[in-house]
Amino acid sequence: MVSFHNSDEYLFNLHATSSSEAKRLWKKNIKDKWDNKCAYCNSENNLTLDHITPQSKGGTNFTKNIVCCCHSCNQSKGHSFWEEWYFSQEFFSHENYEKIKIWMKPDLPVNLVQYSKKRNNFVS
Repeated sequence: MVSFHNSDEYLFNLHATSSSEAKRLWKKNIKDKWDNKCAYCNSENNLTLDHITPQSKGGTNFTKNIVCCCHSCNQSKGHSFWEEWYFSQEFFSHENYEKIKIWMKPDLPVNLVQYSKKRNNFVS
């Protein structure tokens, strides 16, 4: 069996691990990318994952819509739109707000083939 170096490799190589192990590694990876701190209040206690845009409001289960979040913030936010909720919190931070906005941006495509324009060599 192949040994992978980090959790990202396991996620892209599901044949090497069970789906439950891949999900556990995916969750751990998100928490690690947020330095095991709540994305909203920076708490390190009782961490969970939160859908930035709630699924009830059209949010997805994709990584870019999920952040590390403490249980207290997760319960307080509930099904609210995150910006409305976050702006009203006494622990609101412009720095964390910007981090979340950057996190939500889709990754740039990689390894895409770029085609050049075709020349018309038709001679009449």
